[in-house]
Amino acid sequence: MKQSRWINLAAGVILILGLAGCTSPTPATAPTGAPSASVNSNLSVPGVVTASAVVVPARMSQLGFLLSATVGKMDIKEGDGVKAGQTLVVLNTPELSLSVDAAQAAVRSATARAIIRSYQHKETLDDGREIWLSGPPELRRIANIQVLQTQAALEIAQAILAQGTLVAPYDGTIVSLNIAPGQLVQAGQVVAVIGDLDHLQIETTDLSERNIAGVQTGQNATVHIKALDQDLTGKVVAIAPRAEKHNADWVYKVTIELDKPPQNLLWGMSADVTIQTGK
Repeated sequence: MKQSRWINLAAGVILILGLAGCTSPTPATAPTGAPSASVNSNLSVPGVVTASAVVVPARMSQLGFLLSATVGKMDIKEGDGVKAGQTLVVLNTPELSLSVDAAQAAVRSATARAIIRSYQHKETLDDGREIWLSGPPELRRIANIQVLQTQAALEIAQAILAQGTLVAPYDGTIVSLNIAPGQLVQAGQVVAVIGDLDHLQIETTDLSERNIAGVQTGQNATVHIKALDQDLTGKVVAIAPRAEKHNADWVYKVTIELDKPPQNLLWGMSADVTIQTGK
């Protein structure tokens, strides 16, 4: 009887062990609080630097005057192409024109006096000899100095008058015009914006100081224009020598010149830039 009980007990243990061996193992779980693995799209890849960017003209200028007056003449409108040196806007400044006229008259008068002072005349001496005489040298020097002074005053008057005329600093397009004929323009007011739209380039907007160390001029870059869904190639041509604050981070502006800019590329289009640093 006792032997039968031990046999039954041993059979039960064997059955339990067999069932345990057939159970699928439970996967191990990460300890509580342990960081889980994730993909960070902002992580830098060795040899590559990425940044957001925008399309800008190679040159852009805000134009204005150094004096206040009303607009007298304006033969341009937004979207017009202009050439370097072309007159854009002329202010109504009659008093400055009168100042130039007065300065020109002063130059003519001083020049005439200097000629008279230097005029030589013939005199006959008691012994019959004839000699040529001119005015005292001190008066001649004074007359010549007055000529130089009036010429300098004329140049100043002409320079002030020229401040009332706005000319194009280079070939470009008038992208913004903020005045109308007859309107009063204040000194320092931006009256027009000109940009060289024939030469567009790419400027980064968020290239962090953590990535700028590997960027150098001459490096190859790939530019994805979002609006065109097009990839373009180019090279780094300039790196800002000083950082700027952007979204609580210090960033450096990097300029990329495109190899073949497309015809439909426009100022202000956003882009993604990938720079091959090789590091």
